[in-house]
Amino acid sequence: MENKIANTLFIPFAARVFAAACFPEYFNDPVAVQLKNKIPPKFLKISSQYEMIASAARYYISDKVIMEFIDKYGKCNIVNLGAGLETVAFRIHNPNAVFYQIDLPEVIQLREEILPKNNNEVFIADSIFTTEWYDQIDKRKPTLFVANGVLMYFHEKEILQLIGNLKQYFPKSELIFDATTRFGIRCANFYVSRFGGEMAKMYFYINHIDKFIQKSQTRLLNAQTFFIDARRILGKKVNLITKFNMWLVDTFHLSNMVHLALSK
Repeated sequence: MENKIANTLFIPFAARVFAAACFPEYFNDPVAVQLKNKIPPKFLKISSQYEMIASAARYYISDKVIMEFIDKYGKCNIVNLGAGLETVAFRIHNPNAVFYQIDLPEVIQLREEILPKNNNEVFIADSIFTTEWYDQIDKRKPTLFVANGVLMYFHEKEILQLIGNLKQYFPKSELIFDATTRFGIRCANFYVSRFGGEMAKMYFYINHIDKFIQKSQTRLLNAQTFFIDARRILGKKVNLITKFNMWLVDTFHLSNMVHLALSK
């Protein structure tokens, strides 16, 4: 693909396939597993067990938040920013939610070629940083924006502008996204670089969540480390290196799922 960020979309897709195939008691994604043959082989070979689980963990956590959001509000919008090959509309079977999958035109074209489309999905071919697609969302409904594995590829100034726009047009909405520290971004860039020079570089990180909340003028609903449930559910089923890395990340809060109310 021409866009380097779009080139990374198979990394989380492969991770969800791995996690669902090897640890279904933790993460279940049958549609992704069925499409395993669509993934270029290198994306299934390079990653370690820990790296696969780390990538899938963000989806495990955001799925729980999505289900809680739907249970709370009933009919609502779930908007995936930079959706890639996300299959959440199949993982969460709830007719009350409309899942909007937003990504660049070349990514949406690939989705249409290799992924089935659920009857409660809407595909939008656009950049998440424009505002033109806002009119395609039913603003009368509560809206949860989900950005899994996306925001780190941009700079903080761009992220703050995005949040500012969402606050203006969707004043009672929420946003959940994954964020790591500056050290974590260095590790993540090394990991992604192993897939080849056509991969994008990451920039956005959060060392202090309270400072980011002040900058974005939002309200923190929750900040959860990645592996709280994974460590409990998987236990001795993962290797020692994976177990240690999960403990390290959680203990020092190196990676978090940040859940914001887009209001002060």
